[in-house]
Amino acid sequence: MSIFRSLKGALGGDSAHQMDEVEREDVESVRRALAYGDVEARWNAIRAAGELGDAFIDPLVNALKDEHWIVRRGAGETLARIGLPAVPPLIEMLGSEDESVRQEAMRACARAGEPAVDSLIRALSRENPAIRRGAAEILGEMQVQAATGPLIETLKDSDPGVRREAAAALKLLGSEEAIAPLISLLGDESGYVRISAAEALCSLGGRSIDPLVAALAHPQPEIRQRAGLALASIGTLAVEPLIAALSHGDSLVRQGAAGVLGRIGDPRAIPGLIRVLGDKERKVRQEAVRALAALGYPAITPLVAAFREGDVVVRNCTMEALWLIGGPATRPLLELLSDQNSEVRRRTALLLGEIGDAAAVDGLTRLLSDQVPSVRREGFEALEKIRKKQGEGSLGTGPVPRQPDQDPEKQGEGKKPGSW
Repeated sequence: MSIFRSLKGALGGDSAHQMDEVEREDVESVRRALAYGDVEARWNAIRAAGELGDAFIDPLVNALKDEHWIVRRGAGETLARIGLPAVPPLIEMLGSEDESVRQEAMRACARAGEPAVDSLIRALSRENPAIRRGAAEILGEMQVQAATGPLIETLKDSDPGVRREAAAALKLLGSEEAIAPLISLLGDESGYVRISAAEALCSLGGRSIDPLVAALAHPQPEIRQRAGLALASIGTLAVEPLIAALSHGDSLVRQGAAGVLGRIGDPRAIPGLIRVLGDKERKVRQEAVRALAALGYPAITPLVAAFREGDVVVRNCTMEALWLIGGPATRPLLELLSDQNSEVRRRTALLLGEIGDAAAVDGLTRLLSDQVPSVRREGFEALEKIRKKQGEGSLGTGPVPRQPDQDPEKQGEGKKPGSW
């Protein structure tokens, strides 16, 4: 404590005379304490040096390398209070290979505030990529809006770590100006960069939705895929724009929108997805099928209605979606076994056989007495499939019913329609 008290006593006069009043040996003792003293001596020397200002910048910067965190933290805070004169050497320390040194230098730059901004923006062009990374991170933490343009330009940096930090900084700045460049970054060769760009886009929420929907038609498949993942991460806020996108003129947008709606799982999308089952593009229909299957129970009733009433394309798609949903679709489908339309009964029997739920056995057994041969045949084959899938024991021990309209010697040889 003697060094600190000596200096404090010497600093009682006018600021212009402070350095003149401090004896040279006291200044040198501070320098020696910073370099060679024990932890307490180094800490007290840092506190004293902060009041002496610029003259002790270099020793304080060197103290950022101290083995004790409290000394490093004290040196960083003191340098931050010194302000602008301390910024250039602090920026140099961003290039240190010691992560603890880099972190203290970054913290000090950020705490220095406005005086550090111009130097940090210029540092985005430094040769050392570690300095560029650190500068980008600090500008983001400080939320310097004036750095938006330089950070967007930094998204093109040759170093993936710099690109990643620039994207992360733009996330914190929240500027719409960055949306298009960030979408382009979804195709970056580095996974860390892509993740950082996606997180930045997600953080922009509603402002990034329309550009991300448009990106579902991007020429690069990986950008289309990652734009979809970003929209899925945004979640319910993106549902209405995605439902509207199901009517987009570009089939890639319709396909991507259907897929994202399936991932989000919002029931509001069901009517639009049912409509898309009749899309002229097969890939769009397939994505809608998967989306409706992912939505599960809420989609069953609309799917069953479309299965009954839709055209052949829609029926085939609804059958696949209901099959993917599986057991939960069985009971609603059983009601169609009594439909007046024999083709509806036949298709329903076929689908129940593919689902393979034992709960359908009683209804299908009654179908064996249907007046229409093709319905009876489909009912029989459906029962056979369920028995094979579930095992004889789970369906009772009675004999397997003979297929209607066939000789007992040829039981089971009826031909099932080849397509749904």
